[in-house]
Amino acid sequence: MRRYSVFCIVIIGLCLSACTNVQPQQKVVASDPDDSTFSRLAKSDIDEVIELHQRTVMKHLEQLMIKLYKRNPSARYDKAQRNIEDSVNLVFSRPHDFKYTQLNNRSSTDLIYLALDPEYQGGDRVLPFIVGLRSMLMASYDLHTEFYYLTSIDEQKLYNSARNIEIAAWLLAESRNEQDDLYLLSDSLENERRNLSYQRLLGQMIATQDNLADIVSHKTGRLIKTVVVKAASMMFLPI
Repeated sequence: MRRYSVFCIVIIGLCLSACTNVQPQQKVVASDPDDSTFSRLAKSDIDEVIELHQRTVMKHLEQLMIKLYKRNPSARYDKAQRNIEDSVNLVFSRPHDFKYTQLNNRSSTDLIYLALDPEYQGGDRVLPFIVGLRSMLMASYDLHTEFYYLTSIDEQKLYNSARNIEIAAWLLAESRNEQDDLYLLSDSLENERRNLSYQRLLGQMIATQDNLADIVSHKTGRLIKTVVVKAASMMFLPI
């Protein structure tokens, strides 16, 4: 009976929205919990939890991009047009599948590889690294930014995305050129003051995805196929 009532509420809400002439802006991440819109009546507690995890992991990714640009400022592709914060805000205000001409429509994991490829000539390595991670993470949510009673996501994709972050973190920390210089600076180099904030952010992203994978697995009763990831093999798991 409750599900029938919720279904009726959703239908009414869709009809009301269709009567308006205002086209809503395309959402790029799940709504803030303070957003008390009509559609929230059609959400279960688990839907709210999923949205919270999506917002959290994307916020951490945004913070990571800011930190990487501050650590690697010279090659930022739009440094002549805007400051770092505005540059990052612009990226995360766009849809996850926004087409950057300099990235040639590559897949999410190919973008991560590209960012740390010795043959890459694009200059800005932070952009493909973050855009690739963001696209991969959104795929783990089946590209949804709204979650309702009938919306489902795959716990295996969430789990695989956490392992892929681990691989990306390893690549970030280990990929070097012929002169043994890192392609992207992150954590401390020799003789520098110790800075583990990058590892903490990546660790928080991994924990967020793993935690949600466990929650969804418990809800659906489906088991997660765990794997031992060898980061050095540089093989990302499918999403």
